[in-house]
Amino acid sequence: MSENPSNHPPRENSLRNWGLFVAATLAVWALYFWWRPPAPMLFLKRQEHLGHNSKAVSLTIDDAPHPLTTPLLLASLKRAQVKATFFCVGEGLRIYPELAHRIVADGHRLANHSHPHHNLTTVDADFYPHHIDACFAAIENVGKEAGIPQQTRLFRPPGGGLNREVMGYLYDRGHTLAWWSNNVGDWTCPPAWKIADGVKANLKGGDILLLHDGGTGTPQAIPAIVKEARKRGLHFVVMPE
Repeated sequence: MSENPSNHPPRENSLRNWGLFVAATLAVWALYFWWRPPAPMLFLKRQEHLGHNSKAVSLTIDDAPHPLTTPLLLASLKRAQVKATFFCVGEGLRIYPELAHRIVADGHRLANHSHPHHNLTTVDADFYPHHIDACFAAIENVGKEAGIPQQTRLFRPPGGGLNREVMGYLYDRGHTLAWWSNNVGDWTCPPAWKIADGVKANLKGGDILLLHDGGTGTPQAIPAIVKEARKRGLHFVVMPE
């Protein structure tokens, strides 16, 4: 019986399709890494974990100050006896200077979360000084006004938005990319129990915890998070530079 040649084309087509898929995948990844390479590839200083053998954790709070929830956060942190790093929006520091002063007066640290809080991948490089440098200047100004110096190199991009140009700008100025290792997504304003359970589920030594200033659930969740961390033998430190 002669071999049916029609048995071969499907196999050849399958191999060809697989080859095209692999080539397309590699091309997409190559373009992505060109546009947004990992920070180590650009020698950018970064802080995303305190060390896997560390017994310390850092509590960081994005989007401050907020007129309604910042006072709640400060009260909750004071009750829990924890110092946090507030990644502030420069325009918020300008609009609510009294809240900025309260943050530093309570012993917390200020860090940069951009001036107008826009995703930097959508911003022309000519405007980076307004988005990045202006917030560093606002933080230093708060420190001068409060009589408690505030100088930082920590920068956390809004929404984690980064590309090659942004990272190059940060590298050229000696800034540190402030990342995180535990992000429960409280910016969606879930209830306190869900925030606390989410953080505790992945909590480990060396974590940099990412929370947000904007919902009432986060201040309510902090005592439970702190209690669990201390139960596991962990202690809190402000995020290192």
